Amino acid sequence: MAMQDGAKVVLIYQKGDQVIERIVTPRAFKGDLVVCYDHFKRARRHYKLANILAATRIGKSYDC
Repeated sequence: MAMQDGAKVVLIYQKGDQVIERIVTPRAFKGDLVVCYDHFKRARRHYKLANILAATRIGKSYDC
């Protein structure tokens, strides 16, 4: 639903031994990946669904 509404999401995911938090705007699913705009990196990033530990919608954003 966040993807349809253009909402931002707090994403918690595991990268190796680290647990990382990002604010992203989901754009599309590609197989086992979710394509997002990462607001911290200011770029499009791909995240493996299996590595996502939690995702929480935090609002709408149509400007990204």
